[in-house]
Order: sequence, then structure tokens, then C-alpha cells
Amino acid sequence: MGITKKTLMITASAALTVATAVPALALENEFHGMFRLKGVVNNFNATPVINSPEGSPYGFYLPAGIDKDAPTATYLEQRARLMYIAKANDDLKLVTHFEIDSRWGDASYTNSRNKGGAIGADTVNLETKSVYLDFNCPITGANVKVGMQPYDDAFKGVLFGADMAGLLVSRSFGPLDASAGFFRFDDSGLPGKRARDMVAATARYAVTKDIKVGGAYYFIGDDRSETDTFVRDYLFQQQGETNTFHNLGINAEANLGPVTIDGFFLYQFGTLEDIAAISGRDRDVSAFAGNVGARGKIGPGTARAEFLYVSGDTGGGSSTNSFQSIQDEHGFYNGNLQLLFRDAYAMTIDNAVVYTSNNKDQGVIAGFLGYDLPITSKLSSSFNAGFASVAKENRNTTLDTSNGKYLGTEVNASVDYKLFDNMTASVRGAYVILGDYFNDVAEGGKDPDDPYMGSVILNYAF
Repeated sequence: MGITKKTLMITASAALTVATAVPALALENEFHGMFRLKGVVNNFNATPVINSPEGSPYGFYLPAGIDKDAPTATYLEQRARLMYIAKANDDLKLVTHFEIDSRWGDASYTNSRNKGGAIGADTVNLETKSVYLDFNCPITGANVKVGMQPYDDAFKGVLFGADMAGLLVSRSFGPLDASAGFFRFDDSGLPGKRARDMVAATARYAVTKDIKVGGAYYFIGDDRSETDTFVRDYLFQQQGETNTFHNLGINAEANLGPVTIDGFFLYQFGTLEDIAAISGRDRDVSAFAGNVGARGKIGPGTARAEFLYVSGDTGGGSSTNSFQSIQDEHGFYNGNLQLLFRDAYAMTIDNAVVYTSNNKDQGVIAGFLGYDLPITSKLSSSFNAGFASVAKENRNTTLDTSNGKYLGTEVNASVDYKLFDNMTASVRGAYVILGDYFNDVAEGGKDPDDPYMGSVILNYAF
């Protein structure tokens, strides 16, 4: 009897183990990620950056009041990204995404993001980028993403493009793709009382297989107190009590045979409420951003062109035409620039002449040209040029802009060699000819040296 009882217990335990293991065995595990190493020599990122969100490694290029001969700096930085996806079936998965950054020699034995590259390492620096549930609703047929997720605007990143906590529901209705979502950017103090939220609605309609038109509306409500943390590189941007911004825009893309043309127009209106310490009065916002781009085959390669206009303001008055971008959580990367606009390959150090589309309430006028040339099956190259000017001379910036509006012209080039199918080595160079906007701003009333950067990148993706 004892043996039979023992046998039954073992059998039952085994059956229970198998039963509980079935879901785990049915789970499909996906691993993706990348590793990037970047070596840099330049006279640009060594420039001190004042009032940047993380100190000198992030922010606007500010040569005012320092030696015109900016020191040459050399550094190496690395980034690893690890993505794990737990896929139950084609309609349900959990997506997680993490990042580890460091600059060689920066620090060790500490707890901080973007650190841990000094001798000894032993630093807690694992960053959470995304953790969200992605599923297709069996009732409505809509795709639902809920949690901390990447989300970009429908206007090439001039308003926002970042990881954010929220709920996004998307569905296709034949040629129409539509989505709606709610996102919370900040929540400080009493939960839900000093928050910054966004409600989003987008649509895109395929008129034909070659022509698509779309639109988007983003409402941003900011209930943070003036005593909370803001990015103070701009005079009015997102500073106030209960700020409200409405962002309404259209976009379009047309494939015209050898050339594809796309663009957008985004209008913004709202209110920056009173902060007595800054202005003593409310300000109405009426601003816009517009873009047109084209790309197509020319000869053996692909040519690209972009034009961007973001409205600015001269300062003062009861209203502002300064476009309110989401702090530094965005970037216009379509021009493929490295110094004049933010570099898509920036990691622990991320500076630019035009660091945000708001551009210290001045806005920006910019144009870009590029040409991508494949040389062999493994070797390719890219050549880019761009210019930028402030849209309005704002009297409240840190520089005396009476010299002019022109920020500068960048030329850059890169050569990429595919060592393996998923591993590429790149050599890049960039040079900026500064415009009259920066005349006489260096120490002693001199012109700062033109910025330059050379870099070597090793990139592995899996």
C-alpha cells in the first residue's frame, strides 16, 4: 500500500510539473540587440555646455566667452542594447529593451547611467528603455501597446521622439491606418496632480499605392509647478503653471517614379501660463513647423534633399511664435548631419549647434543635401551637406545675435565596410563653417574656431 501511495504521489507530481511546464515550453523567446564602439577626435564636444539636462555631455554648442581655440578632445564610448521578447503567440508578446552605455575611463564603483568605463568597472548602469505588452485585441481586432514604449511623432521628430509610458491603440481599416493613445511624460509631487500628459490621435490614408496622406493631433497638458525641474536653455519653452499645447498637422508622401517626395506642416497653439519670476504674464503660443523632402536614384546612388522651417520669436510681448518642442526628447535626423544638428550615432556625448527644434526660442531655417553611393557589395559611402540659420533673432538668448542669423554650414562624409552580414565598420568626418551668428563671441571678442569631428565606429547588430 505504501509503495502504491508513493507511486501515485510521484505520478501526480510529475503530471503537475508537465502541466505547468506546457505554457513555458510553448513560449517563443526572441533575443535581439546591438553593440557599438565609437572613437572620436574633435574640437566640439569639449566646449562647456551651460544649463544642459545632464551637464556638459548634452546640450547646445556654446562658444561664447571661452578661448577661440577650442581644445582637441579624443574619447571612446560604447553602447550595448539588449532586447528580450517573450512571445506567447502571434497575437501576444512582452517586449523588454535595456541599454548599457559608458565612456572609456569615465568612472567605476558607482551607480549611474552612462558610467562604468573606468578601471575596475563594477558599476550599476543598466537602463530600462522599454517594457510593454503588445497584443492584438480579440474583440476589436486592434493592436494594443501598453507600458513604457518607443513613440515618435508623425512629423520627422520635430516635436518628440522618445520612450514614454502610455497606451497606444492602432488599427487598419483597409487603406486607412489609425491610432489613438495616452502618454504620461512626468508625474512629480502628489501622484496625478503635477503631471505632464499627452493625448495622441493619428491617421494615414493610402490614396493609391504610391500616394499617402495623413494627419495627427497631439494635446499636451502640463500641470507641473514652476518649482519643478525644467530645461532652462530656452526662455519660455514649457515653463509655466498648467501649460497647454495643441499640435495639429498634416503629412504626405508621393512616389513619383524615380523620385519620392514627402513633407509635413504642423501648427501649434496654446498657452504658457504666468511665471512671475520670468515674465509676470501669460503668453499665447502660435507657432508652426514645416518640411519638404525628396529622394531618388541618380546615377549609381541615391540622392536626398530636405528643407526645414521651425518658427521662432524675437522675445517680449503677450504672445510667442516660438515652437514648443518636447525638451531634448526629439531630433531632426533626416539631414544625416553630425555637428550642426544632433548626430544619430551620439551616445554618452550628444551636443549640436541646433540641439532642439525650438533652438532657444529662435526656431531654425535649414536645408540638407545628401548622396548615398554603394561601391561594392560590402563597401558604401555617404556624403552630406547642410546649412542652418535662426528663424528669429531672440533678444533673450545667451549670445548677442546682432551680427547675423546664419549659424553655419556642415559638410560630412562616411565610408562603411561590412565585415560580416551583421557587423559594419565606419569611418566618418565632419566640418562646420560657422556663420556670422557666432562672430566675435569667443573670449576677447574673437571668432571661435570652426568645429570639426572625426570618428570610427564598429557596429554589431543581432
